[in-house]
Amino acid sequence: MVKRIVLALAALAASSLAQAQYPEKTVRVVVPFPPGGQTDIVGRIVADQFTKLWGRPAIVENRVGASGTVGSEMVAKSPPDGYTLQIAAINTHGANPALFGPKLQYDPVKDFTPIAWLVSTQNILVINKDLPYRNLREILDTARANPGKLTFGTAGSGSSMHLFMEVLKMMAKVDITHVPYKGSAPAVQDLMGGQITMVFDSMPGSWPFAAAGKVKPIAISSAKRSTTAPDVPTVAESGVPGYDYVSWLGLVGPAGMPKDLVARLNADTNKILQLPDVKERFAQLGTLPVGGTPEEFGAYIRTQVETWHRVVKAAGSKVE
Repeated sequence: MVKRIVLALAALAASSLAQAQYPEKTVRVVVPFPPGGQTDIVGRIVADQFTKLWGRPAIVENRVGASGTVGSEMVAKSPPDGYTLQIAAINTHGANPALFGPKLQYDPVKDFTPIAWLVSTQNILVINKDLPYRNLREILDTARANPGKLTFGTAGSGSSMHLFMEVLKMMAKVDITHVPYKGSAPAVQDLMGGQITMVFDSMPGSWPFAAAGKVKPIAISSAKRSTTAPDVPTVAESGVPGYDYVSWLGLVGPAGMPKDLVARLNADTNKILQLPDVKERFAQLGTLPVGGTPEEFGAYIRTQVETWHRVVKAAGSKVE
């Protein structure tokens, strides 16, 4: 009995020493989407700050495919040593269980360690700048008169761009054709080129183009207007009352990470989110830093899985 206690204390001491020296090598921050989108932008901001804080490199690795499932599966199967982390998103850790069903090779709750809620983000509906529509009502009227004629591009099935638009279609009772892309950046490029009608992108992904006059802003996804774009009305203000959705990103690792390491990463992440230059950068992107405890973020993930299961079922959404 005494020997077991001594061994347990030795293991605990070794673990604590290891975490005190963390990180001793490069930390991978997996972004399961292509470069240029909201997840990638936020992931690079966080990774850069980790590098400055630790004096060791934290690098973004884009593991792309199947609505974020490829990168998420890889992280779920990685050692829980803190050297492989992931930027979790509304689809990877919210909607994918409902969209993929038994085909999904990971459980967003059981197979991951929540570390910190990073940001909450409004989405913005934007259209090609040469189209005549002045507001959402005109777009919806056209869609009702011409079912399936208008198109919307997304970063793929299950992305916030897809989910928010499916809810809008359901609530407004319109038929608009989905055109999935491998990431939000190519969808926005085709929007500017006139190949599609609209995208319901994250603020970081499309607001810079709207501010530059390259796309036309139409509506904001949340119940309140964006402080970044106060002149853009909300969807609810534009004829779809009750519409209120926001996107989010957080930091997770594989299941089974040591509690002291999780506490260290959580504290470092919260410190980064409070840095004036980081807060200013997020404000420019229309993104709100959140932070908080691992327990709070874990509870939020569970509610998101439940929420999007109901929404996906009601909307009849599917992976394409």
